[in-house]
Amino acid sequence: MKKRLLALLMTMMLLLPLLTGCVKMQEKAVQITWYLRTEDVELYNRLVGVQVIEEATGVDVVFQSPPDNSEDAYKMMVASGKLPDVIMWSHSAGIDRMYEEGSVIDLTDLIAEYAPNLTKLYTERPELRREVETADGRLYYFPSINPMLTVEDVCRKSYCGLIIRQDWLDKLGLEVPQTIEEWYEVLTAFKLRDPNGNGFQDEIPFDGWGLPYFAPAFGVLNTFCVKTDGTVAFGPMEAEYKAYLETMNKWYAEGLLGPNCLIHSDSWKTENIVNGLTGSFAGLDNAWRYYLPDMQQNDAAAAMSPVAWPMDDAGVRYTPREDVAGHMATTVTVITSACEDPVAAVKFIDYMYSEAGSTLLTWGVEGKSYVVVDGEKQLTELALTPDPEKGWLQLYDYAIGHASFPKYDGETVVLASYPEEQLVAEQTWADASTALIYPPYIPMSVEDRAFCDGVMDDVSNYITEMELKFITGEEPLSNYDAYIAQLERMGMDKVLEIYRSAYAAYMNR
Repeated sequence: MKKRLLALLMTMMLLLPLLTGCVKMQEKAVQITWYLRTEDVELYNRLVGVQVIEEATGVDVVFQSPPDNSEDAYKMMVASGKLPDVIMWSHSAGIDRMYEEGSVIDLTDLIAEYAPNLTKLYTERPELRREVETADGRLYYFPSINPMLTVEDVCRKSYCGLIIRQDWLDKLGLEVPQTIEEWYEVLTAFKLRDPNGNGFQDEIPFDGWGLPYFAPAFGVLNTFCVKTDGTVAFGPMEAEYKAYLETMNKWYAEGLLGPNCLIHSDSWKTENIVNGLTGSFAGLDNAWRYYLPDMQQNDAAAAMSPVAWPMDDAGVRYTPREDVAGHMATTVTVITSACEDPVAAVKFIDYMYSEAGSTLLTWGVEGKSYVVVDGEKQLTELALTPDPEKGWLQLYDYAIGHASFPKYDGETVVLASYPEEQLVAEQTWADASTALIYPPYIPMSVEDRAFCDGVMDDVSNYITEMELKFITGEEPLSNYDAYIAQLERMGMDKVLEIYRSAYAAYMNR
Protein backbone atom coordinates (compact mmCIF):
# COMPACT_ATOMS: atom_id res chain seq x y z
CA MET A 1 0.00 0.00 0.00
CA LYS A 2 2.79 2.39 0.94
CA LYS A 3 4.64 1.49 -2.27
CA ARG A 4 1.55 2.26 -4.36
CA LEU A 5 1.07 5.57 -2.55
CA LEU A 6 4.71 6.47 -3.06
CA ALA A 7 4.47 5.62 -6.75
CA LEU A 8 1.35 7.79 -7.09
CA LEU A 9 3.08 10.73 -5.40
CA MET A 10 6.11 10.38 -7.68
CA THR A 11 3.86 10.25 -10.76
CA MET A 12 2.08 13.42 -9.68
CA MET A 13 5.40 15.15 -9.09
CA LEU A 14 6.50 14.20 -12.60
CA LEU A 15 3.22 15.42 -14.13
CA LEU A 16 3.16 18.68 -12.17
CA PRO A 17 5.59 20.56 -14.45
CA LEU A 18 3.60 19.44 -17.48
CA LEU A 19 0.31 20.52 -15.93
CA THR A 20 1.86 23.83 -14.88
CA GLY A 21 3.16 24.30 -18.42
CA CYS A 22 -0.34 23.78 -19.80
CA VAL A 23 -1.70 26.37 -17.43
CA LYS A 24 1.00 28.84 -18.45
CA MET A 25 0.21 28.26 -22.15
CA GLN A 26 -3.46 28.85 -21.47
CA GLU A 27 -2.57 32.02 -19.55
CA LYS A 28 -0.55 33.27 -22.52
CA ALA A 29 -3.28 32.52 -25.06
CA VAL A 30 -5.28 35.68 -25.73
CA GLN A 31 -8.70 35.51 -27.34
CA ILE A 32 -9.47 38.20 -29.88
CA THR A 33 -12.95 38.66 -31.34
CA TRP A 34 -12.76 39.76 -34.97
CA TYR A 35 -15.76 41.19 -36.84
CA LEU A 36 -16.11 40.35 -40.55
CA ARG A 37 -18.61 41.29 -43.22
CA THR A 38 -19.39 37.83 -44.52
CA GLU A 39 -22.00 35.13 -44.31
CA ASP A 40 -19.32 32.42 -44.25
CA VAL A 41 -17.84 33.22 -40.86
CA GLU A 42 -17.37 29.54 -40.01
CA LEU A 43 -15.26 29.14 -43.12
CA TYR A 44 -12.90 31.81 -41.78
CA ASN A 45 -12.80 30.20 -38.34
CA ARG A 46 -11.60 26.96 -39.96
CA LEU A 47 -8.87 28.48 -42.15
CA VAL A 48 -5.69 26.49 -41.65
CA GLY A 49 -3.50 29.45 -42.57
CA VAL A 50 -5.04 31.57 -39.81
CA GLN A 51 -4.63 28.71 -37.33
CA VAL A 52 -0.90 28.60 -38.07
CA ILE A 53 -0.65 32.34 -37.37
CA GLU A 54 -2.56 31.80 -34.12
CA GLU A 55 -0.05 29.17 -33.04
CA ALA A 56 2.88 31.42 -33.94
CA THR A 57 1.53 34.40 -31.96
CA GLY A 58 -0.29 32.76 -29.06
CA VAL A 59 -3.56 34.42 -30.01
CA ASP A 60 -6.91 32.73 -30.50
CA VAL A 61 -9.03 34.63 -33.02
CA VAL A 62 -12.79 34.13 -33.08
CA PHE A 63 -14.37 35.55 -36.24
CA GLN A 64 -17.86 37.02 -35.98
CA SER A 65 -20.29 38.54 -38.48
CA PRO A 66 -23.52 40.53 -38.40
CA PRO A 67 -26.66 38.38 -38.37
CA ASP A 68 -27.85 39.63 -41.73
CA ASN A 69 -24.49 40.83 -43.12
CA SER A 70 -25.86 44.34 -43.55
CA GLU A 71 -24.67 47.90 -43.21
CA ASP A 72 -27.52 48.61 -40.80
CA ALA A 73 -26.48 45.74 -38.50
CA TYR A 74 -22.95 47.10 -38.45
CA LYS A 75 -24.11 50.64 -37.64
CA MET A 76 -26.35 49.36 -34.87
CA MET A 77 -23.43 47.47 -33.36
CA VAL A 78 -21.20 50.56 -33.38
CA ALA A 79 -24.00 52.71 -31.94
CA SER A 80 -24.62 50.21 -29.16
CA GLY A 81 -21.05 50.43 -27.90
CA LYS A 82 -20.92 46.61 -27.64
CA LEU A 83 -17.86 46.18 -29.79
CA PRO A 84 -15.63 43.22 -30.65
CA ASP A 85 -11.86 43.60 -30.28
CA VAL A 86 -11.19 44.00 -34.00
CA ILE A 87 -13.41 45.16 -36.86
CA MET A 88 -12.70 44.59 -40.54
CA TRP A 89 -15.01 46.87 -42.51
CA SER A 90 -15.23 49.45 -45.26
CA HIS A 91 -12.98 52.50 -45.08
CA SER A 92 -16.02 54.56 -46.05
CA ALA A 93 -17.42 53.86 -42.58
CA GLY A 94 -15.42 56.94 -41.54
CA ILE A 95 -12.47 55.72 -39.48
CA ASP A 96 -11.45 59.22 -38.37
CA ARG A 97 -14.95 59.86 -37.10
CA MET A 98 -14.99 56.51 -35.30
CA TYR A 99 -11.79 57.55 -33.51
CA GLU A 100 -13.28 60.92 -32.57
CA GLU A 101 -16.32 59.13 -31.19
CA GLY A 102 -14.15 56.76 -29.17
CA SER A 103 -15.00 53.54 -31.03
CA VAL A 104 -11.47 52.79 -32.27
CA ILE A 105 -8.03 53.46 -30.84
CA ASP A 106 -5.01 55.34 -32.18
CA LEU A 107 -2.52 52.78 -33.46
CA THR A 108 0.43 55.08 -34.16
CA ASP A 109 2.54 54.28 -31.11
CA LEU A 110 1.41 50.65 -30.94
CA ILE A 111 2.52 50.06 -34.52
CA ALA A 112 5.86 51.76 -33.89
CA GLU A 113 6.56 49.54 -30.85
CA TYR A 114 4.87 46.22 -31.60
CA ALA A 115 4.54 45.97 -35.41
CA PRO A 116 8.04 45.57 -36.86
CA ASN A 117 6.83 44.03 -40.13
CA LEU A 118 4.42 46.85 -40.97
CA THR A 119 6.88 49.48 -39.74
CA LYS A 120 9.52 48.06 -42.07
CA LEU A 121 7.13 48.31 -45.02
CA TYR A 122 6.26 51.90 -44.18
CA THR A 123 9.96 52.77 -43.80
CA GLU A 124 11.04 51.15 -47.05
CA ARG A 125 8.02 52.44 -48.98
CA PRO A 126 6.91 55.74 -47.42
CA GLU A 127 4.26 56.16 -50.11
CA LEU A 128 2.36 53.33 -48.46
CA ARG A 129 2.15 55.11 -45.11
CA ARG A 130 1.18 58.34 -46.83
CA GLU A 131 -1.91 56.61 -48.21
CA VAL A 132 -3.18 55.59 -44.77
CA GLU A 133 -2.09 58.23 -42.27
CA THR A 134 -4.16 61.23 -41.21
CA ALA A 135 -3.23 64.81 -42.08
CA ASP A 136 -1.24 65.02 -38.81
CA GLY A 137 0.50 61.69 -39.35
CA ARG A 138 -1.60 59.42 -37.14
CA LEU A 139 -2.49 55.79 -37.93
CA TYR A 140 -5.98 54.52 -37.09
CA TYR A 141 -6.22 51.34 -39.14
CA PHE A 142 -4.36 48.43 -40.70
CA PRO A 143 -4.66 48.29 -44.51
CA SER A 144 -4.67 45.39 -46.92
CA ILE A 145 -1.74 46.37 -49.15
CA ASN A 146 -1.23 45.42 -52.77
CA PRO A 147 2.47 46.05 -53.56
CA MET A 148 1.58 47.07 -57.14
CA LEU A 149 5.10 46.11 -58.21
CA THR A 150 4.29 43.56 -60.90
CA VAL A 151 1.89 43.30 -63.83
CA GLU A 152 0.07 40.60 -61.89
CA ASP A 153 -0.39 42.94 -58.92
CA VAL A 154 -1.96 45.57 -61.17
CA CYS A 155 -4.13 42.97 -62.89
CA ARG A 156 -5.71 41.97 -59.59
CA LYS A 157 -7.09 45.50 -59.24
CA SER A 158 -8.27 45.57 -62.86
CA TYR A 159 -11.16 43.17 -62.53
CA CYS A 160 -13.82 45.18 -64.34
CA GLY A 161 -14.04 46.78 -67.75
CA LEU A 162 -15.65 46.92 -71.18
CA ILE A 163 -16.66 43.71 -73.00
CA ILE A 164 -17.88 43.19 -76.57
CA ARG A 165 -19.36 40.38 -78.68
CA GLN A 166 -16.36 39.25 -80.69
CA ASP A 167 -18.46 37.00 -82.94
CA TRP A 168 -20.58 40.00 -83.92
CA LEU A 169 -17.45 41.96 -84.84
CA ASP A 170 -16.17 39.04 -86.91
CA LYS A 171 -19.50 38.60 -88.67
CA LEU A 172 -19.60 42.28 -89.65
CA GLY A 173 -15.90 42.52 -90.52
CA LEU A 174 -15.16 45.00 -87.74
CA GLU A 175 -12.24 45.46 -85.34
CA VAL A 176 -12.41 45.96 -81.59
CA PRO A 177 -13.01 49.73 -81.13
CA GLN A 178 -10.13 51.81 -79.78
CA THR A 179 -11.56 55.36 -79.77
CA ILE A 180 -14.92 57.01 -79.13
CA GLU A 181 -15.34 57.45 -82.87
CA GLU A 182 -14.70 53.76 -83.49
CA TRP A 183 -17.11 52.85 -80.72
CA TYR A 184 -19.79 54.91 -82.48
CA GLU A 185 -19.14 53.11 -85.76
CA VAL A 186 -19.28 49.66 -84.15
CA LEU A 187 -22.41 50.40 -82.11
CA THR A 188 -24.14 51.79 -85.19
CA ALA A 189 -23.27 48.64 -87.14
CA PHE A 190 -24.61 46.49 -84.30
CA LYS A 191 -27.84 48.47 -84.43
CA LEU A 192 -28.40 48.38 -88.19
CA ARG A 193 -26.75 45.23 -89.58
CA ASP A 194 -28.46 42.40 -87.68
CA PRO A 195 -25.37 40.75 -86.13
CA ASN A 196 -27.48 38.27 -84.13
CA GLY A 197 -28.95 37.07 -87.41
CA ASN A 198 -32.59 36.77 -86.37
CA GLY A 199 -33.89 39.10 -89.08
CA PHE A 200 -35.06 41.77 -86.63
CA GLN A 201 -33.50 45.05 -85.58
CA ASP A 202 -33.66 44.09 -81.90
CA GLU A 203 -29.99 44.36 -80.99
CA ILE A 204 -28.96 46.54 -78.01
CA PRO A 205 -25.54 47.87 -79.04
CA PHE A 206 -24.48 48.87 -75.50
CA ASP A 207 -26.35 48.05 -72.30
CA GLY A 208 -25.86 48.34 -68.56
CA TRP A 209 -24.39 50.72 -66.01
CA GLY A 210 -21.05 51.38 -67.73
CA LEU A 211 -21.55 54.71 -69.51
CA PRO A 212 -19.16 56.65 -67.20
CA TYR A 213 -16.39 54.33 -68.40
CA PHE A 214 -16.36 56.37 -71.61
CA ALA A 215 -15.83 59.71 -69.80
CA PRO A 216 -12.01 59.38 -69.44
CA ALA A 217 -11.66 59.52 -73.21
CA PHE A 218 -12.95 63.10 -72.93
CA GLY A 219 -10.43 63.99 -70.21
CA VAL A 220 -12.48 63.71 -67.00
CA LEU A 221 -14.07 61.20 -64.65
CA ASN A 222 -17.62 61.27 -63.28
CA THR A 223 -16.22 62.17 -59.85
CA PHE A 224 -13.32 64.17 -58.43
CA CYS A 225 -10.33 63.89 -60.73
CA VAL A 226 -7.01 65.41 -61.72
CA LYS A 227 -7.20 66.82 -65.23
CA THR A 228 -4.34 66.57 -67.70
CA ASP A 229 -3.23 70.11 -66.80
CA GLY A 230 -2.87 69.08 -63.14
CA THR A 231 -6.05 70.84 -61.97
CA VAL A 232 -8.17 69.11 -59.35
CA ALA A 233 -11.73 69.16 -60.65
CA PHE A 234 -15.14 67.67 -60.08
CA GLY A 235 -15.74 65.97 -63.42
CA PRO A 236 -19.50 66.55 -63.71
CA MET A 237 -18.89 70.32 -63.60
CA GLU A 238 -16.34 70.44 -66.41
CA ALA A 239 -16.71 71.35 -70.08
CA GLU A 240 -15.21 67.97 -71.00
CA TYR A 241 -18.06 66.29 -69.17
CA LYS A 242 -20.54 68.26 -71.21
CA ALA A 243 -18.84 66.87 -74.34
CA TYR A 244 -19.21 63.36 -72.90
CA LEU A 245 -22.93 63.97 -72.20
CA GLU A 246 -23.42 65.28 -75.73
CA THR A 247 -22.00 62.05 -77.12
CA MET A 248 -24.13 59.89 -74.81
CA ASN A 249 -27.18 61.94 -75.83
CA LYS A 250 -26.39 61.29 -79.50
CA TRP A 251 -25.93 57.55 -78.86
CA TYR A 252 -29.21 57.41 -76.95
CA ALA A 253 -31.12 59.32 -79.61
CA GLU A 254 -29.88 56.90 -82.27
CA GLY A 255 -30.86 53.82 -80.28
CA LEU A 256 -27.32 52.72 -79.44
CA LEU A 257 -27.91 52.53 -75.67
CA GLY A 258 -30.19 50.10 -73.90
CA PRO A 259 -32.62 51.01 -71.13
CA ASN A 260 -30.39 49.40 -68.49
CA CYS A 261 -27.85 52.15 -69.10
CA LEU A 262 -30.32 54.44 -67.33
CA ILE A 263 -32.28 52.30 -64.86
CA HIS A 264 -29.50 49.83 -63.94
CA SER A 265 -31.41 46.56 -63.68
CA ASP A 266 -28.91 43.72 -63.38
CA SER A 267 -31.52 41.05 -64.04
CA TRP A 268 -32.67 42.65 -67.30
CA LYS A 269 -29.09 43.28 -68.32
CA THR A 270 -28.24 39.61 -67.77
CA GLU A 271 -31.30 38.44 -69.69
CA ASN A 272 -30.39 40.61 -72.68
CA ILE A 273 -26.79 39.39 -72.68
CA VAL A 274 -27.52 35.66 -72.50
CA ASN A 275 -30.35 35.89 -75.05
CA GLY A 276 -28.08 37.38 -77.69
CA LEU A 277 -29.45 40.92 -77.71
CA THR A 278 -26.57 42.88 -76.15
CA GLY A 279 -23.51 43.70 -78.21
CA SER A 280 -21.34 45.30 -75.51
CA PHE A 281 -21.45 46.13 -71.84
CA ALA A 282 -19.34 46.74 -68.74
CA GLY A 283 -18.71 43.63 -66.69
CA LEU A 284 -16.44 41.73 -64.35
CA ASP A 285 -13.59 39.47 -65.36
CA ASN A 286 -15.75 36.45 -64.55
CA ALA A 287 -18.17 37.31 -67.39
CA TRP A 288 -16.78 34.45 -69.48
CA ARG A 289 -17.83 31.98 -66.78
CA TYR A 290 -20.97 33.83 -65.74
CA TYR A 291 -22.57 34.62 -69.12
CA LEU A 292 -20.88 32.66 -71.88
CA PRO A 293 -22.16 29.12 -71.14
CA ASP A 294 -25.78 30.33 -71.29
CA MET A 295 -25.04 32.46 -74.34
CA GLN A 296 -23.59 29.47 -76.17
CA GLN A 297 -26.65 27.36 -75.42
CA ASN A 298 -28.56 29.83 -77.59
CA ASP A 299 -25.75 30.44 -80.07
CA ALA A 300 -22.80 28.04 -80.19
CA ALA A 301 -20.68 30.67 -81.98
CA ALA A 302 -21.10 33.29 -79.23
CA ALA A 303 -17.78 34.79 -78.13
CA MET A 304 -16.71 37.83 -76.12
CA SER A 305 -13.55 39.94 -75.94
CA PRO A 306 -12.36 42.49 -73.37
CA VAL A 307 -11.96 46.00 -74.76
CA ALA A 308 -9.16 48.32 -73.71
CA TRP A 309 -10.21 51.70 -72.33
CA PRO A 310 -10.95 54.08 -75.23
CA MET A 311 -8.13 56.43 -76.20
CA ASP A 312 -8.42 60.21 -75.98
CA ASP A 313 -7.46 62.53 -78.85
CA ALA A 314 -3.79 62.22 -77.88
CA GLY A 315 -3.90 58.43 -78.03
CA VAL A 316 -3.74 57.93 -74.26
CA ARG A 317 -5.90 55.40 -72.44
CA TYR A 318 -7.09 56.36 -68.94
CA THR A 319 -8.64 53.92 -66.52
CA PRO A 320 -11.67 55.11 -64.55
CA ARG A 321 -11.11 52.41 -61.90
CA GLU A 322 -10.09 54.41 -58.81
CA ASP A 323 -8.72 51.48 -56.82
CA VAL A 324 -6.01 50.91 -59.47
CA ALA A 325 -4.42 54.22 -58.46
CA GLY A 326 -3.63 53.14 -54.90
CA HIS A 327 -2.17 50.25 -52.97
CA MET A 328 -4.92 49.83 -50.38
CA ALA A 329 -8.11 47.79 -50.45
CA THR A 330 -11.36 49.51 -49.51
CA THR A 331 -11.71 47.19 -46.51
CA VAL A 332 -9.56 48.12 -43.51
CA THR A 333 -8.98 46.69 -40.02
CA VAL A 334 -9.24 48.61 -36.75
CA ILE A 335 -8.79 47.80 -33.08
CA THR A 336 -11.71 48.97 -31.00
CA SER A 337 -11.72 50.69 -27.64
CA ALA A 338 -13.28 47.51 -26.20
CA CYS A 339 -10.11 45.47 -26.82
CA GLU A 340 -8.54 44.56 -23.48
CA ASP A 341 -5.19 43.51 -24.94
CA PRO A 342 -4.43 45.74 -27.94
CA VAL A 343 -0.75 44.76 -27.81
CA ALA A 344 -1.63 41.11 -28.49
CA ALA A 345 -3.97 42.18 -31.28
CA VAL A 346 -1.28 44.35 -32.88
CA LYS A 347 1.29 41.55 -32.69
CA PHE A 348 -1.13 39.09 -34.29
CA ILE A 349 -2.02 41.52 -37.08
CA ASP A 350 1.61 42.46 -37.66
CA TYR A 351 2.49 38.81 -38.22
CA MET A 352 0.05 38.91 -41.14
CA TYR A 353 2.30 41.49 -42.84
CA SER A 354 5.36 39.22 -42.68
CA GLU A 355 6.22 37.21 -45.77
CA ALA A 356 5.22 34.03 -43.95
CA GLY A 357 1.96 35.53 -42.70
CA SER A 358 0.89 36.99 -46.03
CA THR A 359 1.64 33.66 -47.71
CA LEU A 360 -0.45 31.79 -45.14
CA LEU A 361 -3.38 34.15 -45.80
CA THR A 362 -3.21 33.87 -49.59
CA TRP A 363 -1.54 30.60 -50.65
CA GLY A 364 -2.06 28.60 -47.48
CA VAL A 365 0.33 25.91 -46.27
CA GLU A 366 3.33 24.75 -48.29
CA GLY A 367 3.08 21.09 -49.26
CA LYS A 368 -0.68 21.12 -48.81
CA SER A 369 -2.30 23.92 -50.81
CA TYR A 370 0.82 25.01 -52.70
CA VAL A 371 4.35 23.96 -53.62
CA VAL A 372 7.37 25.96 -54.75
CA VAL A 373 8.78 25.06 -58.16
CA ASP A 374 11.84 26.93 -59.48
CA GLY A 375 11.23 29.64 -56.93
CA GLU A 376 7.57 30.14 -57.92
CA LYS A 377 4.52 29.15 -55.91
CA GLN A 378 2.08 26.81 -57.60
CA LEU A 379 -1.28 25.60 -56.32
CA THR A 380 -1.52 21.88 -55.73
CA GLU A 381 -4.04 19.58 -57.33
CA LEU A 382 -5.76 19.39 -53.95
CA ALA A 383 -6.13 23.17 -53.77
CA LEU A 384 -7.65 23.35 -57.24
CA THR A 385 -10.08 20.49 -56.59
CA PRO A 386 -13.64 21.59 -55.64
CA ASP A 387 -14.93 20.37 -52.31
CA PRO A 388 -17.60 17.76 -53.19
CA GLU A 389 -19.99 19.03 -50.50
CA LYS A 390 -19.34 22.78 -50.36
CA GLY A 391 -18.60 23.41 -54.03
CA TRP A 392 -15.71 25.85 -53.54
CA LEU A 393 -12.05 25.03 -54.15
CA GLN A 394 -10.33 23.16 -51.35
CA LEU A 395 -7.76 25.98 -51.40
CA TYR A 396 -10.30 27.90 -49.32
CA ASP A 397 -9.87 25.46 -46.46
CA TYR A 398 -6.35 26.87 -46.14
CA ALA A 399 -6.48 30.47 -47.34
CA ILE A 400 -8.78 33.02 -48.97
CA GLY A 401 -6.46 35.11 -51.08
CA HIS A 402 -9.06 37.65 -52.15
CA ALA A 403 -10.11 38.48 -48.57
CA SER A 404 -8.88 41.92 -47.50
CA PHE A 405 -6.99 40.77 -44.42
CA PRO A 406 -4.19 43.06 -43.23
CA LYS A 407 -1.36 41.78 -45.42
CA TYR A 408 1.22 42.74 -48.03
CA ASP A 409 0.31 40.73 -51.09
CA GLY A 410 -1.07 41.34 -54.55
CA GLU A 411 -3.49 38.42 -54.17
CA THR A 412 -1.98 36.97 -57.33
CA VAL A 413 -2.86 33.49 -56.06
CA VAL A 414 -6.31 34.23 -57.49
CA LEU A 415 -4.79 34.39 -60.97
CA ALA A 416 -3.52 30.84 -60.55
CA SER A 417 -7.09 29.55 -60.49
CA TYR A 418 -8.35 31.69 -63.38
CA PRO A 419 -9.19 30.48 -66.87
CA GLU A 420 -7.24 32.14 -69.66
CA GLU A 421 -10.10 34.52 -70.60
CA GLN A 422 -10.09 36.17 -67.18
CA LEU A 423 -6.34 36.68 -67.26
CA VAL A 424 -6.53 38.29 -70.70
CA ALA A 425 -9.37 40.55 -69.56
CA GLU A 426 -7.48 41.83 -66.52
CA GLN A 427 -4.32 42.36 -68.57
CA THR A 428 -6.31 44.31 -71.16
CA TRP A 429 -7.96 46.59 -68.58
CA ALA A 430 -4.73 47.07 -66.59
CA ASP A 431 -2.91 48.63 -69.55
CA ALA A 432 -3.92 52.24 -68.94
CA SER A 433 -2.86 55.44 -67.21
CA THR A 434 -4.17 56.32 -63.73
CA ALA A 435 -3.30 60.00 -64.16
CA LEU A 436 -6.90 61.25 -64.07
CA ILE A 437 -7.68 59.61 -60.73
CA TYR A 438 -7.82 61.73 -57.59
CA PRO A 439 -5.67 59.73 -55.14
CA PRO A 440 -7.92 57.60 -52.94
CA TYR A 441 -8.03 58.18 -49.18
CA ILE A 442 -6.42 61.63 -49.16
CA PRO A 443 -6.90 62.68 -45.52
CA MET A 444 -9.18 65.50 -44.41
CA SER A 445 -10.16 66.81 -41.03
CA VAL A 446 -13.27 65.29 -39.51
CA GLU A 447 -15.03 68.64 -39.95
CA ASP A 448 -14.09 68.96 -43.62
CA ARG A 449 -15.08 65.38 -44.32
CA ALA A 450 -18.45 65.87 -42.62
CA PHE A 451 -19.10 69.03 -44.64
CA CYS A 452 -18.16 67.40 -47.95
CA ASP A 453 -20.20 64.29 -47.25
CA GLY A 454 -23.23 66.39 -46.35
CA VAL A 455 -23.03 68.38 -49.59
CA MET A 456 -22.28 65.34 -51.73
CA ASP A 457 -25.34 63.45 -50.50
CA ASP A 458 -27.58 66.03 -52.17
CA VAL A 459 -25.24 66.69 -55.09
CA SER A 460 -25.04 62.99 -56.05
CA ASN A 461 -28.81 62.73 -56.25
CA TYR A 462 -29.05 65.92 -58.30
CA ILE A 463 -26.33 64.82 -60.72
CA THR A 464 -27.95 61.41 -61.22
CA GLU A 465 -31.25 63.12 -62.00
CA MET A 466 -29.73 65.65 -64.39
CA GLU A 467 -27.48 63.17 -66.21
CA LEU A 468 -30.53 61.06 -66.96
CA LYS A 469 -32.33 64.10 -68.32
CA PHE A 470 -29.35 65.30 -70.37
CA ILE A 471 -28.75 61.89 -71.95
CA THR A 472 -32.39 61.27 -72.79
CA GLY A 473 -32.90 64.85 -74.01
CA GLU A 474 -35.55 65.65 -71.43
CA GLU A 475 -33.24 68.49 -70.38
CA PRO A 476 -31.44 70.22 -73.29
CA LEU A 477 -27.67 70.52 -72.92
CA SER A 478 -28.07 74.23 -73.63
CA ASN A 479 -29.05 74.35 -69.94
CA TYR A 480 -25.68 72.94 -68.82
CA ASP A 481 -24.56 76.32 -67.41
CA ALA A 482 -27.70 76.53 -65.28
CA TYR A 483 -26.95 73.03 -64.00
CA ILE A 484 -23.42 74.14 -63.03
CA ALA A 485 -24.81 77.21 -61.27
CA GLN A 486 -27.13 75.00 -59.22
CA LEU A 487 -24.20 72.80 -58.17
CA GLU A 488 -22.34 75.90 -57.02
CA ARG A 489 -25.35 77.01 -54.98
CA MET A 490 -25.44 73.56 -53.38
CA GLY A 491 -21.93 74.12 -52.02
CA MET A 492 -19.67 72.51 -54.61
CA ASP A 493 -17.33 75.52 -54.74
CA LYS A 494 -16.50 75.02 -51.05
CA VAL A 495 -16.18 71.24 -51.51
CA LEU A 496 -13.76 71.73 -54.42
CA GLU A 497 -11.73 74.16 -52.34
CA ILE A 498 -11.40 71.52 -49.60
CA TYR A 499 -10.44 68.80 -52.10
CA ARG A 500 -7.85 71.00 -53.78
CA SER A 501 -6.31 72.03 -50.47
CA ALA A 502 -6.16 68.42 -49.26
CA TYR A 503 -4.58 67.32 -52.55
CA ALA A 504 -1.91 70.03 -52.39
CA ALA A 505 -1.04 69.11 -48.79
CA TYR A 506 -0.92 65.41 -49.69
CA MET A 507 1.35 65.95 -52.69
CA ASN A 508 3.73 68.16 -50.67
CA ARG A 509 4.20 65.68 -47.82
